[in-house]
Amino acid sequence: MKEFIFNFTKRGLIAAGFGPLILTIFYYAYYFAIHYNPTSVLEINKNILSSLLLAFIAGGISAIFKVEKLSLGIATLINAVVIYVDYIFFYLFNNWVEMSFTPLIVFTICYIVGYVIIWLCIYHQVKAQIQKVNQKL
Repeated sequence: MKEFIFNFTKRGLIAAGFGPLILTIFYYAYYFAIHYNPTSVLEINKNILSSLLLAFIAGGISAIFKVEKLSLGIATLINAVVIYVDYIFFYLFNNWVEMSFTPLIVFTICYIVGYVIIWLCIYHQVKAQIQKVNQKL
C-alpha cells in the first residue's frame, strides 16, 4: 500500500503540471465556441485549482497498473471509472458541462471513445516495445 501511495503521488504530481495547460486549452475552445469568458479572479483560481486536482487524480490513478495482484482488465476498469468520476465531478463543479441529460451523454460518449483510443495506443506501443526487447534477447 505504501508503494501504491508513493506511485500515485509521484504520477499525480507529474500529471498536475499539465492542469493549467489543459485549462487554458479548454478556455480557448469554450471562448471560440460560445464566447465564454471567466467573470472573476475567484472563478479563474477555482478552475485552476480544480484542473490541478483533476490532473493529479487522473495521473495518480495510473499507479493502479503497478499493483501486481490485479489483472490488466480489473486495473483498466478501476482506472477508467476513477478518471470518469474525477472528470465528471470537476466538470460539473465548475459548470464546464451542464447538469442535463444531453450534455452528460455527450460527455460520457466522448470520454469512452477517448479513453479507448488512448488505451489502445498505449497498449500497442507497450506491446511493440516488448516484442523489440524479446527479439534482442
